[in-house]
Amino acid sequence: MPAGASEQARESIGGALAVAGGDAVLVRAAREAFADSMATTFTISAVGVLAAAVVATLVMRDRKRGPEGVGSEERELVA
Repeated sequence: MPAGASEQARESIGGALAVAGGDAVLVRAAREAFADSMATTFTISAVGVLAAAVVATLVMRDRKRGPEGVGSEERELVA
């Protein structure tokens, strides 16, 4: 394998397939490595999005509501 081939293979799937040439075993390994890294990236991103949704829900929650008894007199007078 040429000296810079391993670095080229690490850069992109296209580089890995170019380095693999026609070797079916290397092509399969490159594709599996790409798919595994995409699955890991997707999982980490999904966890991040869910965490952001939980934080947004907690931060944007309506905190102005008081206890049940507060303001009930006003509702009775209006009705």
